[in-house]
Amino acid sequence: MSAILVAVVLAQPAAVKQAARELVRFLETRFAREVAEEGVERLEPRLVRLIAAHGDDAAAAVRRVGPRLGVRAVESHGAAGARMLARWGDDGARLLADEGEPAARLFARHGDEAVEAMLRHPGAGARVIEAFGDDGMRALRGVGRDGAAQLAGVAPSVRGTGRAAEVLAVVERFGDRACGFLWRNKGVVFGAAVLAAFLSDPEPYLAGVKSLVVEPAKELGAEAARRTDWTLAVVVLLVLGAMIVGLRLVLRPRAR
Repeated sequence: MSAILVAVVLAQPAAVKQAARELVRFLETRFAREVAEEGVERLEPRLVRLIAAHGDDAAAAVRRVGPRLGVRAVESHGAAGARMLARWGDDGARLLADEGEPAARLFARHGDEAVEAMLRHPGAGARVIEAFGDDGMRALRGVGRDGAAQLAGVAPSVRGTGRAAEVLAVVERFGDRACGFLWRNKGVVFGAAVLAAFLSDPEPYLAGVKSLVVEPAKELGAEAARRTDWTLAVVVLLVLGAMIVGLRLVLRPRAR
């Protein structure tokens, strides 16, 4: 045992050291091979340090998943990792191994629902929750893995519209149909006028009654008409007409 680990053990209160010893005895009965590979003389000081820092959550985490995964995960991800493993056991350990720090951060911020979403939608769930928070978690409740992957794929575009909450409300209502539609039409649907038309009444678009190939041109034309300053346009036309007439009057005598 190194001098640093000896100092760590000696500096801890007796209750922490006692808890670590009891945990080692438990691990020797359930995870004997892992304890033997790690070595009690190296394992116990690490457990003392983790229990001192994170309390019962650290002990519960190691109890659930064993010393090999548990100690490494709590050392890497701190209090959130300890709570996550204590609550979710092997599923939590697998999620931390796959997703890393974002999984621990999202669990700390959003709780068990975030873990459930990430477990149902590996990779995509974390991206959606990172992008949209609670709105993203609600949207994920009613979609499958493909829908979650599609929603994660268009997440930057959805955020860029400034109307993410409305888009996610449509996803929450229509599930995979909405995700598939957004993904298939990602090159068109996120334009301001087109998106406004879609959000005002999404069902005809999702059902195929309305088409974004035809409708956007009408919507864009209407939007352009609404934004045109017709007074200025008329003045410009009058000025241009006067200039043309003036030029003709000037040039006519020369031609003669």
